[in-house]
Amino acid sequence: MYRSKKLLTLPVISLNDGEELGKVQGVIVDPEAISLVALILDYRKGIFKEPRIIHFENITSFGDYAVTIIDSGACERASQSPHLGPLFRHPPRILGAKVLTEDGNFLGTVEEFCFDPATGKINGLELSNSFLNTLVRGKTLIEGNVITTIGKSAIIVKAGTKTTVKEDFPLSETAKSVKETGQKVWLQTKETTKKFGESLYKSVEKFTAEEEESPPPGSVSTDPNKPKQDDEPNQKVC
Repeated sequence: MYRSKKLLTLPVISLNDGEELGKVQGVIVDPEAISLVALILDYRKGIFKEPRIIHFENITSFGDYAVTIIDSGACERASQSPHLGPLFRHPPRILGAKVLTEDGNFLGTVEEFCFDPATGKINGLELSNSFLNTLVRGKTLIEGNVITTIGKSAIIVKAGTKTTVKEDFPLSETAKSVKETGQKVWLQTKETTKKFGESLYKSVEKFTAEEEESPPPGSVSTDPNKPKQDDEPNQKVC
């Protein structure tokens, strides 16, 4: 399974001479076969640098860094493939297309599609409903075998099509993580505060006890072992 976003802007390399012919700027999809039939190449040769077409059967591999073909001769003008002319001039819309069921239900808008690199068959659509819903739930996925029509502005799928949710980084998981972290911090803070309060209480209690045991300044000691002093100071005898 190969992702469309990964494909776009990849360089196309000829294996015979190692030359980069350009970058992928689009795809041509056969709406009846529901598969890729050609790549639209941002051709870099010539005065006008007009886009060229590479038929799917001439592609040797879809890699992480580049798309490879055997020979640069596989890169041709659209006029050399008249049967692809209408699809090249008015390509069926996939990315950004609305997806509707046969019974008129809206499932979402195509954000990305996946295809089989061996056959070109579209085998999955990744949808987004709304910004908030995507954040909360994640992205919606549907299988390619439920697609019945790829039109100019909408893709039709079978009635009752079931969707699955792809939870990459949905807000619900993030919120759950934040909540758990907050609870953990709160419990730690509560425990620290409790320990600090107990320590402070013990310190105050100890200080109060010491204050109660110490006589106030100027008071008479009740210690029986301490000699008594006269109330009046000794008078000097002349």
